[in-house]
Amino acid sequence: MKTPVPENISFKIEGIELLEYSMKAPQTILPDNLEYKFEFGIEHKINLEIKKIFVICSISILSEQFEGSFANAKISCIYGFPEIETFFNKDDKKIEIPENVSITLNSITLSTCRGVMFTLLRGTFLHNVILPIIDPKTFTNNGN
Repeated sequence: MKTPVPENISFKIEGIELLEYSMKAPQTILPDNLEYKFEFGIEHKINLEIKKIFVICSISILSEQFEGSFANAKISCIYGFPEIETFFNKDDKKIEIPENVSITLNSITLSTCRGVMFTLLRGTFLHNVILPIIDPKTFTNNGN
Protein backbone atom coordinates (compact mmCIF):
# COMPACT_ATOMS: atom_id res chain seq x y z
CA MET A 1 0.00 0.00 0.00
CA LYS A 2 1.27 3.42 -0.92
CA THR A 3 2.03 5.82 1.89
CA PRO A 4 0.02 9.04 1.48
CA VAL A 5 2.17 11.77 -0.04
CA PRO A 6 2.28 14.91 2.12
CA GLU A 7 0.97 18.13 0.61
CA ASN A 8 4.28 19.92 1.20
CA ILE A 9 7.32 17.90 0.20
CA SER A 10 10.64 19.24 1.39
CA PHE A 11 13.78 18.73 -0.66
CA LYS A 12 17.02 20.52 -1.40
CA ILE A 13 19.56 20.59 -4.18
CA GLU A 14 22.71 18.89 -2.94
CA GLY A 15 24.94 18.90 -5.98
CA ILE A 16 25.52 19.55 -9.66
CA GLU A 17 27.81 17.24 -11.60
CA LEU A 18 29.08 17.44 -15.15
CA LEU A 19 29.01 13.77 -16.19
CA GLU A 20 29.98 14.17 -19.86
CA TYR A 21 30.94 17.03 -22.13
CA SER A 22 32.25 17.27 -25.67
CA MET A 23 32.52 19.91 -28.34
CA LYS A 24 33.42 19.59 -32.00
CA ALA A 25 34.37 22.70 -33.91
CA PRO A 26 33.15 22.84 -37.51
CA GLN A 27 35.66 22.66 -40.33
CA THR A 28 34.13 25.69 -42.05
CA ILE A 29 33.05 29.14 -40.93
CA LEU A 30 29.48 29.13 -39.65
CA PRO A 31 27.03 31.62 -41.13
CA ASP A 32 25.86 34.39 -38.77
CA ASN A 33 22.20 33.43 -39.21
CA LEU A 34 22.69 29.72 -38.48
CA GLU A 35 19.72 28.19 -36.69
CA TYR A 36 20.57 25.74 -33.96
CA LYS A 37 18.54 22.73 -32.94
CA PHE A 38 18.56 21.34 -29.41
CA GLU A 39 17.88 17.80 -28.26
CA PHE A 40 17.09 17.22 -24.60
CA GLY A 41 16.51 14.15 -22.50
CA ILE A 42 15.77 13.88 -18.80
CA GLU A 43 16.13 10.79 -16.65
CA HIS A 44 15.34 10.39 -12.95
CA LYS A 45 17.39 7.96 -10.88
CA ILE A 46 16.29 7.30 -7.32
CA ASN A 47 18.28 5.96 -4.40
CA LEU A 48 16.05 5.21 -1.41
CA GLU A 49 18.95 4.32 0.88
CA ILE A 50 20.61 7.72 0.66
CA LYS A 51 17.31 9.54 0.09
CA LYS A 52 18.31 11.19 -3.17
CA ILE A 53 16.92 11.72 -6.64
CA PHE A 54 19.41 12.27 -9.44
CA VAL A 55 17.93 14.17 -12.38
CA ILE A 56 20.20 13.66 -15.38
CA CYS A 57 19.79 15.99 -18.34
CA SER A 58 21.33 15.15 -21.72
CA ILE A 59 21.78 18.02 -24.17
CA SER A 60 22.93 18.12 -27.79
CA ILE A 61 23.40 21.25 -29.89
CA LEU A 62 23.00 20.64 -33.63
CA SER A 63 22.10 22.33 -36.87
CA GLU A 64 20.20 20.85 -39.79
CA GLN A 65 22.77 22.39 -42.13
CA PHE A 66 25.67 20.41 -40.63
CA GLU A 67 26.15 16.73 -39.88
CA GLY A 68 26.66 15.67 -36.27
CA SER A 69 26.43 17.72 -33.13
CA PHE A 70 28.48 20.73 -32.16
CA ALA A 71 28.27 20.04 -28.42
CA ASN A 72 26.95 17.38 -26.07
CA ALA A 73 26.64 17.39 -22.32
CA LYS A 74 25.19 15.24 -19.60
CA ILE A 75 24.57 17.05 -16.32
CA SER A 76 23.23 15.60 -13.08
CA CYS A 77 21.38 17.63 -10.46
CA ILE A 78 21.22 15.83 -7.14
CA TYR A 79 18.30 16.42 -4.82
CA GLY A 80 17.98 15.30 -1.20
CA PHE A 81 14.53 14.12 -0.08
CA PRO A 82 14.39 13.45 3.67
CA GLU A 83 10.92 11.88 3.29
CA ILE A 84 11.51 10.00 0.01
CA GLU A 85 9.86 6.87 1.40
CA THR A 86 6.48 8.59 0.92
CA PHE A 87 6.96 7.97 -2.83
CA PHE A 88 7.31 4.20 -2.34
CA ASN A 89 4.32 2.06 -3.28
CA LYS A 90 4.60 -1.04 -1.08
CA ASP A 91 2.06 -2.99 -3.16
CA ASP A 92 4.04 -3.01 -6.40
CA LYS A 93 7.38 -2.08 -4.80
CA LYS A 94 7.89 0.92 -7.09
CA ILE A 95 8.69 4.54 -6.56
CA GLU A 96 5.96 6.89 -7.73
CA ILE A 97 7.11 10.49 -7.88
CA PRO A 98 4.10 12.84 -7.91
CA GLU A 99 3.75 14.70 -11.19
CA ASN A 100 4.09 18.13 -9.58
CA VAL A 101 7.36 17.08 -7.92
CA SER A 102 8.69 15.65 -11.18
CA ILE A 103 7.81 18.84 -13.06
CA THR A 104 9.49 20.97 -10.38
CA LEU A 105 12.67 18.85 -10.51
CA ASN A 106 12.70 19.02 -14.32
CA SER A 107 12.26 22.80 -14.24
CA ILE A 108 15.09 23.38 -11.75
CA THR A 109 17.35 20.96 -13.62
CA LEU A 110 16.72 22.57 -17.02
CA SER A 111 17.43 26.04 -15.64
CA THR A 112 20.58 24.83 -13.92
CA CYS A 113 21.75 23.13 -17.12
CA ARG A 114 21.19 26.33 -19.07
CA GLY A 115 23.63 28.09 -16.74
CA VAL A 116 26.16 25.26 -16.84
CA MET A 117 26.04 25.18 -20.65
CA PHE A 118 26.43 28.95 -20.85
CA THR A 119 29.60 28.65 -18.77
CA LEU A 120 30.93 25.75 -20.85
CA LEU A 121 30.25 27.54 -24.15
CA ARG A 122 31.64 30.91 -23.08
CA GLY A 123 34.53 31.97 -25.28
CA THR A 124 33.86 29.32 -27.92
CA PHE A 125 32.24 29.49 -31.36
CA LEU A 126 28.97 28.65 -29.55
CA HIS A 127 29.27 31.56 -27.13
CA ASN A 128 26.01 33.18 -28.27
CA VAL A 129 24.01 29.95 -28.27
CA ILE A 130 21.71 30.01 -25.27
CA LEU A 131 19.58 26.98 -24.46
CA PRO A 132 15.90 27.74 -25.01
CA ILE A 133 13.28 27.92 -22.30
CA ILE A 134 11.43 24.61 -22.27
CA ASP A 135 8.17 23.68 -20.62
CA PRO A 136 9.20 21.01 -18.07
CA LYS A 137 5.82 19.35 -18.55
CA THR A 138 6.88 18.26 -22.06
CA PHE A 139 9.04 15.51 -20.58
CA THR A 140 6.93 12.45 -20.01
CA ASN A 141 7.54 9.28 -18.08
CA ASN A 142 8.42 6.53 -20.53
CA GLY A 143 8.33 3.86 -17.85
CA ASN A 144 12.09 3.53 -17.34
